Amino acid sequence: MKADPVLTEIISNRLMQIGLEGGLVLQRCAVSPSVVDAKDLGFNIADASGRTVVYSVWMPRHGTTLSYMLQSCMKRFENDIRPGDMYLVNDPHSGALHILDLAVIAPVHYKGELIAWVGNATHHVDVGAMTPGRSPLATDWHQEGIIFKPTRIVEGGKIRDDIFNLFLDNIRMPRYQSLDLKAQISANFAASQKLIELVERYGTDAFTETVESSIELGERQARERIAVLEKGEYHEATYLDYDRLYRLECTLTVDDAGLHFDFSGTDPEAKTFINCAVPCAVANLHNILACQLFPDLSVNYGTWTQVDVSIPAGTIISCNPPAPCSGASTITGWRVQGITMALLTQALKRTERSKFAMAEWGWGFTDVQWTGFDQQGRWYSLRGDMSMHGGGARAESDGIDVANIAGSTNTSVPSIESYEYRYPVLYLERGLVPDSEGAGQFSGGRAGYWSRCLYGVDSAADCTFYIGRDVSSLGVHGGHDGAPARIALKRGTDVLARISKEVPLYDELDGEEELFSQMPPGLDRVVYSGDVICVRGMGGAGFGPPELRSEEAVRHDLKEGLLGAERALEIYGVKAE
Repeated sequence: MKADPVLTEIISNRLMQIGLEGGLVLQRCAVSPSVVDAKDLGFNIADASGRTVVYSVWMPRHGTTLSYMLQSCMKRFENDIRPGDMYLVNDPHSGALHILDLAVIAPVHYKGELIAWVGNATHHVDVGAMTPGRSPLATDWHQEGIIFKPTRIVEGGKIRDDIFNLFLDNIRMPRYQSLDLKAQISANFAASQKLIELVERYGTDAFTETVESSIELGERQARERIAVLEKGEYHEATYLDYDRLYRLECTLTVDDAGLHFDFSGTDPEAKTFINCAVPCAVANLHNILACQLFPDLSVNYGTWTQVDVSIPAGTIISCNPPAPCSGASTITGWRVQGITMALLTQALKRTERSKFAMAEWGWGFTDVQWTGFDQQGRWYSLRGDMSMHGGGARAESDGIDVANIAGSTNTSVPSIESYEYRYPVLYLERGLVPDSEGAGQFSGGRAGYWSRCLYGVDSAADCTFYIGRDVSSLGVHGGHDGAPARIALKRGTDVLARISKEVPLYDELDGEEELFSQMPPGLDRVVYSGDVICVRGMGGAGFGPPELRSEEAVRHDLKEGLLGAERALEIYGVKAE
């Protein structure tokens, strides 16, 4: 019987809404800023065979890693998938972006029959590693925290206390993370119930027909969009900086079979935590395709049948256990995003969709991690606003100021008040950095910056590191690179007595010694009351030669205080009035 197109559209839209509502339940029931404010989460819906039909409408790359983790759950519990059960996963080789991203996957049964799966993932501040959060000192993955290959955490509709408490007994922030994990479980319960109600209303046949139709549509739309690209081979190489420079290399082939990405030539896996497993690399590549090539299409299992990815084993983006990889998501993963964008830009530049060609977005990772005991004697671990980067300029428009990374479509910077309410810190400033853009006919977006100090406590342990101090976002077609990321610390200030000054503290900190350029960090670094840290994101890169930028645009930037008079004259040849 032929599917009813109207009914198919109704059910398809309802499935998308259920995916959105599942993420909202997670966001509203959790307590950590990374979930509540930053919206660092994903929510998927798949059919009974594990094919994703609703790809995360939150952070897109979680859509791919949730698909990997679902397949891992189906493989491990092949003949033991029961109604009311849920599975906990954070193993990078089972699909997690990195070990700090915990997923909860749930089968959905209707009248005893498995009809679908739902799943969500979100970042947890700690998983019990040798240092809080990411583990820049780790030399193998056993030092990076507790690892859950697919493990039954809910059984028959009830949380398994043994598994739940095993997790809480191994982490440093149980008072927050227990509620975050329960929020994940609640989100699955809510979405599962809505799916059952949907099937009760329209029937299993209509549901199945909608899934098949949606996947067929995803495949057809992807094939048509790829056909717009100029066929051929495109090659790029890029780098990331940490303890040394690491090289990523990729060749993209566009032909009638679709897209093939070959990462041969990428450096071997590192001895430090910057590595990632294959699911993280593929997820970040898919993330850019979803945003740059398929932004207006329905992305699902069918879409990715047109994309093939080859990554040699034992490289920094396909590491083997026990290579450490807790930094995967925001280090090598982000560099995969950058190289994917550069390859797509080459393939797009002479097509009818050339306006989607763009320069590289800011990507550096500035992780300021302070840990200690707050005024009430409770242990805490606090990170900073690590991704206040500028967006890359596009072929026909400027980049977005303080845009995060290219692939985080729905994430936000947590509010200052949220941080100060939970942790013993005082934020001094958060703002935009003038002159941080990559110059060009169309300029990259400006980076953001922030500064803070301890408040109400005397000291904290520091495990700060950053990526992107030596390698910037890369301009294209004559555009300039964006400003690199930067972390600076000023010791022993009287800042609390001076916070009413009109001169921006960023200006006063500029030029101070960069105490965090020595990598990796040590275990004995301490910040004290009165020390002020200032962090700048990476500016987005420019597109096209700066001399082609319109004088009107330059004067607008001068008027708004986004561009200095000296830079306007030197780079753009425009004299301030």
